Amino acid sequence: MPMMKRFPGRIPSQILLGLVAVALCLVLPAGCGKKGPPKLPDVTPPSSVNNLAATLEGGDVVLRWTAAAAKKEDQATEGYLIYRSAEPVSEEACEGCPVLFQRAAKIPLAEAVAASNAMVYREALLPATRYRFKVVPYDTQGQLGPNSNIVRIVTD
Repeated sequence: MPMMKRFPGRIPSQILLGLVAVALCLVLPAGCGKKGPPKLPDVTPPSSVNNLAATLEGGDVVLRWTAAAAKKEDQATEGYLIYRSAEPVSEEACEGCPVLFQRAAKIPLAEAVAASNAMVYREALLPATRYRFKVVPYDTQGQLGPNSNIVRIVTD
């Protein structure tokens, strides 16, 4: 039978494995804090846009709306997303068909703020086109608020 040499200061692997197992059994059940069911974070979307209106000025559409005040401090609106749908007037309008909006602009609140909470967005339009616009607020966490009303504009 071969004789095992012992090296001073070295712990045999079986003992080392046993010590690691005991240490894990002592540490793992402790967990990392308060026990209980998980709680969802308090996530409130930004307030909706009020009174979206569109007017034609020259070849541009001007969208105006009133920014709603935040109900909570942590619910502050960071900016607005402008969505647009466009189709040629030559195509027949389909009542009841879904409207496919595409994002036209992202406006940080610092750029959109005007006197008395009135917001304005201006965009050049193509002739002989039927447009629909809506505005959606977003907050500092990127969370979207509810859609505004949809406004319609037809260019000649």
